[in-house]
Amino acid sequence: MIKYIITLVFILSVAIASGSILISSKLRSTYKTEFFSTIMYLQTFYFTYGFYAIWGQVILVSFLSPFITKEILSRTTNILVLLGSPFVVFTWLMLLKLARELSGRKTRNSFIFWYLSGNTLSAVGIGYIFSKFSVLDSYTIIKYCFIILNFVYSITGAGYLLFSQKKKTILRKVDTKNIAFGLLFIMLLQNVVLIYYQGNIYIALVFIFIFFIGGAFIPMFIRYKSDLSVFLSGSENKITLDSLCKNFVISPREKEIVREICNGLSNQQIADKLFISLQTVKDHTSRIYYKTNCSSRAQLMILVNDNI
Repeated sequence: MIKYIITLVFILSVAIASGSILISSKLRSTYKTEFFSTIMYLQTFYFTYGFYAIWGQVILVSFLSPFITKEILSRTTNILVLLGSPFVVFTWLMLLKLARELSGRKTRNSFIFWYLSGNTLSAVGIGYIFSKFSVLDSYTIIKYCFIILNFVYSITGAGYLLFSQKKKTILRKVDTKNIAFGLLFIMLLQNVVLIYYQGNIYIALVFIFIFFIGGAFIPMFIRYKSDLSVFLSGSENKITLDSLCKNFVISPREKEIVREICNGLSNQQIADKLFISLQTVKDHTSRIYYKTNCSSRAQLMILVNDNI
């Protein structure tokens, strides 16, 4: 039974990772903005660590434990985590870089150097303290190193977002704050579950599910909850309606509906004017909202009204 549950969670992990990466890729190709590339790098390191270090352990313990000794199994799982540690280190680096970009800060090479140096010293220091003053196995030391560093860098990233540089932020202030609170909430969930994990496979699967949800949170929130009209509205980013339709792959019929929406016509009035059914207008409108990342007529009008 447990193997079926493990397989189900693994399939969900793959679906979450691939789906969120596709969303990030679409956002990057649509808006051509630097920080969407940072999200792609963040997800690459994040999910690589998830599959390599975390799922690697689960597969070893669940499927190969009958064939190898307990000592070899323990050493192998620890080695997997250590080999995967560079991926999680660069995950936190990309998280800080993304938070700085969203909050209007620049990330210079000196910041990256001090981050990598400080992270290395912190990991060594934490490991030394635990090994020196407590009788803990290497896996427990690694676990608490992850918990501590996850806490530190999530708090730091949220701090950048909550105390952003005014007039330089990329997203709306409310969206930036919501991302910060989301990061803190996910970090707390991950750490609490990991603290209570003592080898129970069900708790491990809960942690894995939360971990992969955490990797999908930022692109999913930006795609479906944030106001993306900020990327194309405003005097410095004005484009023609034709260019906007080309950018969002809007069809000629959808373009006509966009135009009439921005002229203030209701769905029924658009249907009467274009000689199509009301349901057809609604279907086209839903696709337009999806393509332009808008959630309402008002948001769509803000996006395109100055461009027609």
